[in-house]
Amino acid sequence: MVAADVREVSAGQTREAPTPEALEWTARAVGVGATVRAVRPMAHASSSAVHAVDVSAPSGMIARLVLRRYVDPAVLASEPRAVEREAAVLEAVAPLSVEVPRVVAIDPEGTTAGVPALLMTRLGGRPRVRPRTDRSEFLAALARPLPELHALLLPSDPSFPTFHRYSQPGSAQPPPWTRHPRAWERAIAVHATPWPAADDVLIHRDYHPLNVLWRGQALTGIVDWAWACRGPRLVDVAHCRLNLTLSLGLDAADHFLRAWQACEEVHDYDPSWDLRDAVDALDLTDTRAALRRLDELVARSAAAL
Repeated sequence: MVAADVREVSAGQTREAPTPEALEWTARAVGVGATVRAVRPMAHASSSAVHAVDVSAPSGMIARLVLRRYVDPAVLASEPRAVEREAAVLEAVAPLSVEVPRVVAIDPEGTTAGVPALLMTRLGGRPRVRPRTDRSEFLAALARPLPELHALLLPSDPSFPTFHRYSQPGSAQPPPWTRHPRAWERAIAVHATPWPAADDVLIHRDYHPLNVLWRGQALTGIVDWAWACRGPRLVDVAHCRLNLTLSLGLDAADHFLRAWQACEEVHDYDPSWDLRDAVDALDLTDTRAALRRLDELVARSAAAL
């Protein structure tokens, strides 16, 4: 899930086929004489144009790649070093025990690809929103990579960004459909206060089931590192809890939290993080079942403060 701010790109832009110059740049990154064999848009792209590209080398090897292009000037205005940032993140997370994409080539200024672009390897596996069999193991597996991620060294670049709210303070009102307007007022007030920043680690910033890949029952990879940054580890925990609440319900979110606490060896959890993320995601939740679940998450978290 990506919040509705300047990072969102229209569906037409995200699915727009790469230009010939972008594909030529992609082929050259694989090697002299390489040719592009297939191109298809990838699902769930919301901040850039992302395409799966298969490139054939003269040796006959097929390189399965992902081409991310920053096609919206508003996105680049808010994140002018987006390509360099993601490349630095992918280098920083390479030691993870699960797979992450590897950088093949970057064009930070778009001098060759036409727009700023990042070319990376494409991982095997598929995202899974709902477990096929054991829900408990699905949620436990989802929690396991986070302590390992949060223990990694931050990129040394002093300009590496710090997390920020997706929506600005004061921009939200209790939704008209809520059964708990006072809880939403509390959530909006919490969202508007300075967010805790004492805990400073490398975070994914958009960690949820659609950005995790599985082979069979095994979690094998994590993708979409475009907005990783430095910040509190509970940003990742709360964001995953929110997405689990919307797709599977509060019980699943609580099970995930308990699994993460066991992995991280912590006992406490501040429910204000759930409120912050709920306000940030308010404009992106539109189905009746998801709205009902979001309402209950806010009501319960506000009561627990």
